[in-house]
Amino acid sequence: RWLSRRQTSIALKFTPLEDSSLKYELEWKEYPAPSYTESKKGLSAANAKSVAAEPLEPGKTYCVRLVAVSASGEKGAPCKELVLDTEQVGCTPKPDKSGCACDIM
Repeated sequence: RWLSRRQTSIALKFTPLEDSSLKYELEWKEYPAPSYTESKKGLSAANAKSVAAEPLEPGKTYCVRLVAVSASGEKGAPCKELVLDTEQVGCTPKPDKSGCACDIM
């Protein structure tokens, strides 16, 4: 399940399998890319319970999935794909009400 979404990252939290030597690879692609062949990857440490996809583009939709990787490099079947959006770059009014805190193009 997802843990956090920010402008340039998505973090996933998971329950590791009983084999403590496993690492977990997070694969991601921009939606609607057809396959993970050219996907980006992030690798967790052994015994980790979370992993992040970064750097990502703000306001984009991404497909992410987790794959267990053995100490010898063998990969298991990927988990169910999640489709998540990164946050938009925000425009927050300043406290003095002088307008937008960012430039809009």
